[in-house]
Amino acid sequence: MTTRTGYGRPRLVAEATGRGPAVHIRYRVRLHVDKYGIVQPRPAGHPDGLLPRYQRGAVVEVHTGNGSCIAGYNAAIIAESFKNCSAVYLISDVAEGHAPVMELGTAYNAEGVLRLLSAAIERAAASRDTAAC
Repeated sequence: MTTRTGYGRPRLVAEATGRGPAVHIRYRVRLHVDKYGIVQPRPAGHPDGLLPRYQRGAVVEVHTGNGSCIAGYNAAIIAESFKNCSAVYLISDVAEGHAPVMELGTAYNAEGVLRLLSAAIERAAASRDTAAC
C-alpha cells in the first residue's frame, strides 16, 4: 500500500511496512516413552540432548503416545521447551477421560500425564519475560 506525496516517489504507508499477516510455525513433537509407559524428555544417551526451545509464536502438538506416568521434574524440563509457544496441544493415545491420578508430583495415568504437563507448561509460560511478548 502506498500513497502519493506530490510529484515525488510513492511513500510506503506505515501499515504496509513489514506488517503482514502473522505467520505461525506448527511443529509436531513425539515425547520419549519407555517400555513401562514413563514419559521422559529424551533418553539419556540421545545425541541431541534435551528437547529444543521453540520460537516465540510457534504452535506445537506434543504427542505423549501411550505414556501413563510422568514425574513432576520431567514435566518441568519438557515445559521449558514450550514456554515461548503461542499454543501447545497435548495429544495422548491412551487417555479415555477418566479422573487424573496424581500423587506427590507424579502422574500415574494418561489423564494425569496430560494434566501435569499442562500445568507445567502454564507455569513456565507465566515465568517468561512479559515485556518480550
